[in-house]
Amino acid sequence: MTNALVPSAGWTVSHWFYRIDRARWCALTDGARTAAIAEARSWLATALGEEGLQIVPLGLVGKGDLGVMAVHPDLRRHQQLGQEIAATALGACLTPVYSFLSISEASEYMSSEADWARTLIDDQKADPTSSEFATSMASFRKRMAAYSESRLHPVLPDSFAIVCFYPMAKARRDQHNWYTLPFEERKKLMQGHGEAGRRYAGRVTQLITTATGIEDWEWGVTLFANDLKAIRDVVYEMRFDPGSAIYGEFGSFYVGVRFAPDDLQSALRL
Repeated sequence: MTNALVPSAGWTVSHWFYRIDRARWCALTDGARTAAIAEARSWLATALGEEGLQIVPLGLVGKGDLGVMAVHPDLRRHQQLGQEIAATALGACLTPVYSFLSISEASEYMSSEADWARTLIDDQKADPTSSEFATSMASFRKRMAAYSESRLHPVLPDSFAIVCFYPMAKARRDQHNWYTLPFEERKKLMQGHGEAGRRYAGRVTQLITTATGIEDWEWGVTLFANDLKAIRDVVYEMRFDPGSAIYGEFGSFYVGVRFAPDDLQSALRL
């Protein structure tokens, strides 16, 4: 058996976006189209039920027709997924629009135990020798461990119908080069950025994945919501944060609506 290609930290994440070649699709016989739809539904249902694989099928709005997001530890499984899609009769009528490969990560800018201890002592005037201080520190460690786990090994939400994906990077301009800033300054900027995002908890769930050395962009951002305006609002608000206003660079945005295997034909108008 071929060895799995699992990152030493995090899981592999892929995004695939396609446009349907309608002329080629319509050139098929009615029977061939019916069989192709049944094949695609069966493949999608099987993929959705596969242990260890998380997959999100999307009907795209604007920049394509079909989108597929996948999370699986093994890079080989992602390579196979792309070929499985292409090997179907529907896949033969798909033209790739864009793809993005990345890895889930826990941010290096997460608050540390030292950060929380300073907050307790400086802001809350806590006694570092007290039992309350020890309890608060233990709670912080537990909370950060859970947060790190959720980032490294994400469980994609299934209660949100709208998915928005975009790639981004940090600027390297002469006067505004993110990578020449001291770590503590970068951390402070990212913490302010995170505070803006937390105001949308419950309305928008995000997954940030790293792609440096893998793609042309450095990160991929996937937003899940039921309200398109909530996605618009959180991205707009973050644009005013210095971490984005000065140092953020963004690629194209792709928006799609999730669908179930049985809804494939109606979602894609096949």
